[in-house]
Order: sequence, then C-alpha cells, then structure tokens
Amino acid sequence: MATQQIGANVAELRKARGAKQEDIAKAVGVSSQAVSKWENGGTPDTELLPLIADYLGVSIDRLFGREVRDYGDIETEVTNYVALPMDEFDGEVHEAPDEVLEATIARAGKLYWAVIMGLSGTRIFARSGLPINQLREEMQKNADSEMALYAHLLHNKGMLLASMTKNLPFFFMMPEPEQGWGEGLAEPEEYQKAFASLANPDILRCLLLLHEKEPKSKFSLGYFAKITGLDADKAEEIIKTLTEMNFLESSYIELDETRQNYYEFKPKDVFVAVLTLMKVYIHKPMHFMYRFETRKKPLLTPKGGQS
Repeated sequence: MATQQIGANVAELRKARGAKQEDIAKAVGVSSQAVSKWENGGTPDTELLPLIADYLGVSIDRLFGREVRDYGDIETEVTNYVALPMDEFDGEVHEAPDEVLEATIARAGKLYWAVIMGLSGTRIFARSGLPINQLREEMQKNADSEMALYAHLLHNKGMLLASMTKNLPFFFMMPEPEQGWGEGLAEPEEYQKAFASLANPDILRCLLLLHEKEPKSKFSLGYFAKITGLDADKAEEIIKTLTEMNFLESSYIELDETRQNYYEFKPKDVFVAVLTLMKVYIHKPMHFMYRFETRKKPLLTPKGGQS
C-alpha cells in the first residue's frame, strides 16, 4: 500500500537533504525513535504529513511516492506562497513590520533560485550526482562566503543576471519582446544627458549622500552646502541639477519677514539598481554558479526594425 511506502520515501528525502533523523524529529515535534519507526516500515500520523512535507520541501503527494506534474494554476499557487507572511499579518499592508517584509522577501528569494536553476533544465544539474534541493543548498552556503556567486544567462529569447551573494543579492531578468529590446529604449540623447550628470563627481557624491538619508527628508540650501562641503554657489547649482533630475522637489515656507526655500529629497530605487548593475559592469564576475550563453543575434536591434 502507498501508506506503507511513506516511511521509505521520508528516509530517501531526508538523506537527499543531508538531514539526520533527529533533525526531522525536532522539526515536526516527535522523537527520533518515532522517525526511525517510520523509516523501518511504520507510518506517520496523518496530522504530521504537512509538517514533514514542509520540512523536506516537497508536496504531500511526494511522500506517497506520487510524482505530480500537473501544476494547475501555478501563478496563483506561487502568489499565495510568497504572500503568506503578509496574509498572516493582522494589519494594513503599509504597516507591516520589518520581520514580515523580511519573511516575504525570503520566500521570493527561493523562487529566484528556482528560476535560475530551471532556465537551463534539470539535466545539467543532474550531472553533479546531487538532488536539486541539496545542490541548491550547497550553492547557498557559498553565498555566506567571500566568493561572489553570479548567474548569467543569455540566449536568443532573453537574459538573466543575478547575484546570490549575501552582501549584494539581486535578480534581473529580461525576456526579449518580438521586436527586440532596442524598440523600448530611450533616445541616445536622453542616456547621454543622464550619464553626463552622473559622471559629474559632485553630483554623484551628493546623490550617494542623499540616498543615505531618510526618504522625504527636507533641508535648506545652507544645510545642503554644509553636509556636502560645497560653497553656496556650487551647492545651489547642484540642487538645480538634482531638481531637474527629479531627485529633489523645491518648496518654501513663509516666515515673519522673509520666505525660506527648502528642498525635499525624493529617493529613487532605480538609482541603487543602476549602481548595482554597474558594479557588475565594472568588476567582471569571475565565479559563476550558473553561466549559459548561446545568443547568436545582436543584443540590440534598430528601432523600427531598420538595419
């Protein structure tokens, strides 16, 4: 019977995970003797099956030896999985504490690994002789070391760039539309203007300083000059440029005998993302957990499809 096979499946999955009987016993709240009994022909209590499956990272069907390939509405299932910490939080979403946000991000991070490893198919990883979950765990151990772990995929239908290092993790995937990436890009003159601004050492330094401050921080010209070490004229020039770049918003307050101008900082997450990707551009990665390049056509196609 299928129920008599559960113990053997638990043993197989436990060993593939590199766990001991006492590890799974502690995770599900039973004794090591109980786990040993399962693995020698016994059957866990029904109410323990969800806990065992969660610990082993498999479905309950897998405990019964069933390989389920009909994923049904996978998008909804993934959404519900990632959203669980937020859904369990008893409050408004915008009030969620950091530990809830951290748990949600951690769940999303597991999906990053799944996408990275799945984009090349599972056969390439099977050559290692390790189950996928154990191989993934071995890779994750290196994320805590000084070795930088990157993933890089580039083929005719898209690209993926990712870093699973602990100090600067990121995940960037771009499926290529039918007309190519070039059609959706901004005009060259716009990039030239943006890059020229960031190439100004004073502007870049000021942006780095401002992004160390809390969002929507308000300050005067004098305070800005003080924290940046710029003279008043130069500080005013930089503020004008940052306002044009939409990093600052100008306003004023009426005082007894004068009007005081002030500026509100508007941080941009895209700015931090650009810095992150530029680090990979500047410091070419040397250690990859996954690298797959088969693209045979140009990265960019002219707008309008003209050659």
